[in-house]
Amino acid sequence: MKKKFSILFVFVMALTLLAACGSNNNNAPANEPAPAAPNNGANEGASGNDNGEPAVIKVFMSGGAKFPDGQDINNNPWTEMLEEENNVDLQIEYGPAAPDEFMNKLTLKFASNDIPDLFVIPGSSQGWLMQNAELGALMELDGKVDNFENLKNAVYPNAWEAAKYNGKMYAIPVLNDGNKGTSNLYIRQDWLDKLNLDVPATLDEYVNVAKAFRDQDPDGNGKNDTYGMIAYDSMLGWSHLFGAFGVIPGYWIEKDGALVQSDVQPEMKEALAFISNLYKEKLLDNEWPITKVAAFHEKVANNQAGVYEGSWAAPRNEINTSKQNDPNAQWVKIAPPKGPNGDSGVFGGAEYKTFAVISSQAQNVDAILGMLDWMALPENIDKFVFGFGELGEGFMYDMVDGKYALNFENHNLYGYRQQLMFMQPKELNTKKMESLGADFDLVGSINHSTEYVIPSQYVGAPTPAMVEHLSTLDKLRAETFTKIIVGELPVDAFDDFVEEYNSKGGEAIAAEVQEWHAGR
Repeated sequence: MKKKFSILFVFVMALTLLAACGSNNNNAPANEPAPAAPNNGANEGASGNDNGEPAVIKVFMSGGAKFPDGQDINNNPWTEMLEEENNVDLQIEYGPAAPDEFMNKLTLKFASNDIPDLFVIPGSSQGWLMQNAELGALMELDGKVDNFENLKNAVYPNAWEAAKYNGKMYAIPVLNDGNKGTSNLYIRQDWLDKLNLDVPATLDEYVNVAKAFRDQDPDGNGKNDTYGMIAYDSMLGWSHLFGAFGVIPGYWIEKDGALVQSDVQPEMKEALAFISNLYKEKLLDNEWPITKVAAFHEKVANNQAGVYEGSWAAPRNEINTSKQNDPNAQWVKIAPPKGPNGDSGVFGGAEYKTFAVISSQAQNVDAILGMLDWMALPENIDKFVFGFGELGEGFMYDMVDGKYALNFENHNLYGYRQQLMFMQPKELNTKKMESLGADFDLVGSINHSTEYVIPSQYVGAPTPAMVEHLSTLDKLRAETFTKIIVGELPVDAFDDFVEEYNSKGGEAIAAEVQEWHAGR
């Protein structure tokens, strides 16, 4: 696969190859540096080295956590437990906490030949993953993961596709904490009851509820200070309005056996026309283009909004604050409204949050995979949630009415331990969700979310045309859709957008996506 990257990035990655081959290919011609020689799993031991000594694993991971006095990421009960259970010697280096800064540091480490054996990168760094796979800097895992059943089974089949380059696997997707849960539509049941309204099931009913919440003083304070619908500057934050038309901005959907881009479908034009009318009638918060998610959540917490789309974790966050500010607030999750053709849903996020990656120069590949395989078991990952031994019951958690309840003082004090969870089992950790507060019903929130998600049907790595064109097309979509919604462009401007989108790379991307789809 040929990708076009910036000159600077290619130069840095060229340095990676030069540095990596310096000690492995002394006979390479000076003007033709050979690629880094991968270890390919030779002379490995799944439990320590051949002499029984712990296998040394150099780890590079995001930092940012705080530690109790006398502890750090290499010296603490959880790192020591992980080492003892797997007969490994972890040499962990903390990197920057911010994803972009972390990836910059990782790239520089490769360029200077200070290459870690194992590192965990953000799920948004697929481009980096593919480029380094192409350069031979990453360990090919096909055939190796097959020997570790727990690890293999801990990842959704579709998620593996995101870690493949030219059909070969180069990373292990790490699942989200809430598995496939993304967002829900929440509504104030107490406001509905006060205004004698039913839970809306269709778009028309939804609009009527929004009008009532805006105009009929549902909080009873005698002020005109409540909103119909609220939104913020990411259109995925109110995806249910698009989902009612069967489309999600930026997502691929299936039509007549083919994958098509939602952005250019006639249904997207219908969605934009509907949302633009909401904006015109001021049912949709007119400040949304300049509203950040924090301010969006403040409107919920301050009880100015009666219906909104929020994360599955909202009951523990802004909704909880809303109830603290107004004890009468009764929030419930509801099905997204059905559109004119019976469609409904919210956006479905990626099935992974990060990638666990092994360098092609790693000497103890089976030891790394064995450690991840051990961690893929729910009973082992629970040691990082609920502690173990003296750090378990009575310290990290208590049993209340037969359920786990975290001791939040110790949970927060030893929060760093969860950074060491390099894997996340496929099964939802219901004990963990309940331990965060049984009253929040996070398990129910996650299950409700997964019931209504509309996932993107393209789950592979970025194609060459995506690498070249997608950032430009994403910007074009955001600008055009925003202008249509706020009335700066007529709805028919969508037709010109489709033509421009296709001519600037959209058709090329669609051809590659369809080829991928046919190959499956």
